[in-house]
Amino acid sequence: MGMGMKKKTYILLTLSIAWAMLIFVFCTMPQNNLPGLKIPYIDKAAHFGFFFVQSILLSLLFNFQTGKSYFHIILLSTLLAFVYGGLIEILQNEFFDRTGDFYDLTADILGGFTGAIIAPAIRHFNMIFRKYK
Repeated sequence: MGMGMKKKTYILLTLSIAWAMLIFVFCTMPQNNLPGLKIPYIDKAAHFGFFFVQSILLSLLFNFQTGKSYFHIILLSTLLAFVYGGLIEILQNEFFDRTGDFYDLTADILGGFTGAIIAPAIRHFNMIFRKYK
């Protein structure tokens, strides 16, 4: 693995961990601390968006690290969205002033799947790491 590849891997790993922490903070924050937007299903859109971005980061990282097929990367990224989203929903019910929601988990999984599907296009067009060529 060349120096540029190591740098890309380090950046993606750092961004993935930071984004996962951001997801955790927002998803475990008490409801009354969240902005009170009165847009229908805004919480589902937020879950979708959080896991969409997380899945793109993880899919790109897996591509650089493993060289697995996109099918396997999509499967793994979607599975991780399911596991992490499910864990957060359980933790919300048990330990935080929030309620776990099956539809939030569904949005997490759909966001993860969609992000994993989009990731190859981002990788292909080299939008993120253009300067590290």
